[in-house]
Amino acid sequence: MKLKLIHKLLIAMFACAALVLVLMTLVTRASIGRGFMDFLQQQERSVVERVVPGLADWYRDHGSWDRLVADPREFRKLVFNALLQDTDTRLVPGPESPLNQVRGGRWGSGLNAAGPGPAGTRGGPGPLGRNGLPQRIFLLDAAYAPVAGEPPPDFPTDELLAVRVDGVAVGWLGFAMIRGVELPAEEAFIQQLRNNLLIGLGLGLVVAALLAWLLARNLSRPVNRVAEGIRALAAGAYGQCIQSSGSDEIARLGDDVNRLSNALSEHESARKRWMSDMAHELRTPLAIIRGEIEAMSDGVRPMGREQLDSVRNEVSHLADLVNDLHSLALTDSGALAYKMQAVDLDELVQLTVDSFQGQAAAKDLALGYASPGQVIAMQGDEQRLRQLLRNLLDNSVRYTDSGGRISVALKSDRQQAQLTISDSAPGASAAECQRLFDRLYRLEGSRNRNSGGSGLGLAICRNIVAAHGGQISAQPGPDGGVLISATLPLDT
Repeated sequence: MKLKLIHKLLIAMFACAALVLVLMTLVTRASIGRGFMDFLQQQERSVVERVVPGLADWYRDHGSWDRLVADPREFRKLVFNALLQDTDTRLVPGPESPLNQVRGGRWGSGLNAAGPGPAGTRGGPGPLGRNGLPQRIFLLDAAYAPVAGEPPPDFPTDELLAVRVDGVAVGWLGFAMIRGVELPAEEAFIQQLRNNLLIGLGLGLVVAALLAWLLARNLSRPVNRVAEGIRALAAGAYGQCIQSSGSDEIARLGDDVNRLSNALSEHESARKRWMSDMAHELRTPLAIIRGEIEAMSDGVRPMGREQLDSVRNEVSHLADLVNDLHSLALTDSGALAYKMQAVDLDELVQLTVDSFQGQAAAKDLALGYASPGQVIAMQGDEQRLRQLLRNLLDNSVRYTDSGGRISVALKSDRQQAQLTISDSAPGASAAECQRLFDRLYRLEGSRNRNSGGSGLGLAICRNIVAAHGGQISAQPGPDGGVLISATLPLDT
């Protein structure tokens, strides 16, 4: 079964959240016992620290630990008094004293063990600590030799508390650390914490699943809208627009699809307009030819040279149109072969301008060329560049009113050459100049089909310039006509 995007996102996000929650739960469960033990030991250490001042005073009074070595009960008495120093009752030796419950140097169960201790608690951490703390306290002399109590063999010296008299360490006090949780209440507390962690893990997984589903749905919705828009484009519905919000990658993708839709819609409109214009361009000369032939065949018009010249002109126009269509199709598809070689652009422009002097003079047009006076070398196809220049000059000569002028100029810098052709009236607006290079586009008025031409010459010029890595544009000219500017890269 193939998973949808929303399912993949849901699984990925839930898996990540679940993995983090499970790892955190496992680490926390493993550290609860150790952390609780550290907490208890730190509390016991703070209780044992109360014994240090009493031992220091005792050593100051007696000058050595010999008496405590001989009588361990004296050490227990000091410890017990220190642990009870915050209570109202001081330890006094006697028959009822807990000290008398010591058997063989060990504390019995009377000190915070199974029964109520001196602090009135049952196994709690009162002044005497927990789990028989007084029994686990021991004393070492300055040389770490045992004085009282039973130190464990592997006890680290850095855990000992120094007993100092006048700034000199005369002994070391320590306590054997507990190895595990021994009281039922503590075990129940730790178990409750671990159970709460499992409950929290379950709730966290439920929340993670819900959030993953919401996020996956919100992320998949715009992707689905983009996919639907693309499918609509593939079906030919170019007018649809994808609703997108935000500035993330998916929103930008939706904007790109909308721009693609607009571009395809414009291309489709241009294609339909092209087909309509092409049918009109082909229909007009064919209709003229058919009318002339039918008129001569029916005897309406005599079959003379004038009538045959009319038919020949239309056939010539039709042949030019077909040739231009063929050239345009080749340049559009990139199938037109370009033989790049070193070309002197100045010489090429000069020769082409000279070849149009006769046509310009026939229409009483002043055709001039401002040469840069130096060789302008570039890599180009001489034949196609010549075709470019002929089409541009033919367009200007054909559509410029008699008595006007055409100015051709060429200038260059180290990177590119700029060719400009400016003619006189009639002119064109800026909006019309933007469409001059469209196929079969003609201006109203004097620059229309009645003046001749197939309407494809400037479109071919644009393709030739683009094939040479340049740009071509048109704008209203300073002499009242149109200024065409072509920029071509030079050899560097």
